[in-house]
Amino acid sequence: MPRRAFHGLYLQPTGAPRFFSFVTYTPQSKEQMVACGDLQEDEEYINPVIFDFLLFVAEWILDIPLNHDFPIGYDDVRVICSRQRGNGSQHEYLIQISDQGENESRRSVLGQLLKIVGRKSWNGFSPT
Repeated sequence: MPRRAFHGLYLQPTGAPRFFSFVTYTPQSKEQMVACGDLQEDEEYINPVIFDFLLFVAEWILDIPLNHDFPIGYDDVRVICSRQRGNGSQHEYLIQISDQGENESRRSVLGQLLKIVGRKSWNGFSPT
């Protein structure tokens, strides 16, 4: 996977095991998506920030495919709140991974993720 695939995305632990600070360029709200032309007013809204988060975690950080076998799905992730960063082109989101439907596979993936992002070498994007 090319290094530029996730350019501008950053993930940091918050100290709480199921909460993460996630930075992306992707707008979150339906209103933002309609305003920028990515969504029509009558189309179903699916939060792209959650997809960015899942792809970044699975395919970049953990290096495993995001498919039906990945134990964390769209419905397991929530955006708690957000704020603009810098000049406003990036947004930071407080992301929560639900503990509903907890199983060994999900605990293992979450444990791997926390181990990686908890390393001193972790810079928000990749270990250095």
